[in-house]
Amino acid sequence: MGSTSRILRPLLLRPTLTLPRPASKWLCCTCSYYTATSEAYPSSATQRERRLTPPQSPAPPHATASPQDLLAHYSQIPTRTVKLSDLTQYGTPPLSQDKLLESGERTRKQLLAGLARRVTQHLSLPFLPATNPSLQSIHKLYSSAFFDLVAVPEIKTLEANDELCSAMSKMVEEHRDNIPILAKGFQETRKYLADTTVTQFLDRAIRDRISLRLMAEQHLSLSSASMPALRPSSTPAQTASSSTDPRVEPSARAPFLPSTSLAPSRVGVLDLSLNPHELVTACADYVTLLCEATYGVAPAYRIEGAPSNATVGSIGSHLEYILTELLKNAFRATVEHHTPEPEEEDPDVFRFDDLPHAHLNKKDFPEVVVTIGVVKGLLTIRIRDRGGGVPPENIANIFSYAFTSVKALPDPDADPDSPDSDLYGGASGAGYYGGVGGGPQGGESTLKTSMGTLAGLGFGLPLSRIYSGYFGGSLELVTMHGWGTDVYCVIRVV
Repeated sequence: MGSTSRILRPLLLRPTLTLPRPASKWLCCTCSYYTATSEAYPSSATQRERRLTPPQSPAPPHATASPQDLLAHYSQIPTRTVKLSDLTQYGTPPLSQDKLLESGERTRKQLLAGLARRVTQHLSLPFLPATNPSLQSIHKLYSSAFFDLVAVPEIKTLEANDELCSAMSKMVEEHRDNIPILAKGFQETRKYLADTTVTQFLDRAIRDRISLRLMAEQHLSLSSASMPALRPSSTPAQTASSSTDPRVEPSARAPFLPSTSLAPSRVGVLDLSLNPHELVTACADYVTLLCEATYGVAPAYRIEGAPSNATVGSIGSHLEYILTELLKNAFRATVEHHTPEPEEEDPDVFRFDDLPHAHLNKKDFPEVVVTIGVVKGLLTIRIRDRGGGVPPENIANIFSYAFTSVKALPDPDADPDSPDSDLYGGASGAGYYGGVGGGPQGGESTLKTSMGTLAGLGFGLPLSRIYSGYFGGSLELVTMHGWGTDVYCVIRVV
């Protein structure tokens, strides 16, 4: 005992060793790890502090950071869906210089974060799809746009805002055809990807694209409307790039800005006096031309419901795309369902049947009825056709990407022996209307006299649903097989 006590006595006489530990955690002496008791059961004060404290963005990278570090930094910055209220927060243009610069800096940061996420998502694709030329081209476009914006300084001066507008104008123009290219890429690589993977990728890609394009076009439009007031003494010679850019009016006084002048009712891309009746009429007339060019005949249409002078606050290009896609489906279904079966002909006799339905006229088809309902904060449009409805076996896939009821046209690069060679509409027969890829008001459209112009890429309904739901609306389809279909489109408006 004596020897034992001599050994223990120095240890007992030493001062007690106190382990430093966080106030919110206790040290487990048996397992040597921290258990966060207060994080598992936070106090009400802690919860209140977390709610009131905004998320902190990571510190900006050093000027000499590598491309990988830049992407990693900006992809961690939280992004948010654009709201209708965001489009009006700076008021009606022309804006003051402080407000314009504030809008520019906010737009720059959000675009950098969104573009970085798009680049990293493309990098997450499996190897074979990632090497597809179409998908690679989209990845390169997003990478180029990201690094163009990285080179733009913080928006503290009008000159910096000019640089931002130049980069955004280039991005908007180069990304005009992203959706058809994405569709082609996933059609070519669908055997390497699960349907759920494709759906998740495209849902996020399209929503991100809407946000990026909306933010860019909104600030471009605000800048275009504000620059004449902010630079009243400027001349085209002082902004050499604007004098050589055919897209810019001399009165814009700033380079690379769109040449559209805003109406008093417009706040950027948001039209506070949008007339749904006029927009439906314009879209229906356009689809009538498409249908007549494809079939030689088109059904009549009728608009009912809200007064023809009713107006709402909405984004015209979004609604234009939705209406055009839904009307294309209704017109095509009506013509094909009510066209008599062709008589059997001698296969050895060659005939020039360029328009197989040209012997019919509008009276041979039931009309397509468009009903408009307007209440505070909501615009509802119902499109009703008697096109035979959707077969039960197709209902589950009606909102799936690349689903189309049109047989694919021959693809010279496809394997004719492949069992999947005609499951989807081929890119060679796909037409595309410019509501998604256009400019501030919906963009250019191309009239092609082919079945694909009406049938589309198979992206029409899923894209329309995303556009409808972007601000909190919806798109629902009610069909009666053998009779027709009603489509209800609900849009949030101001």
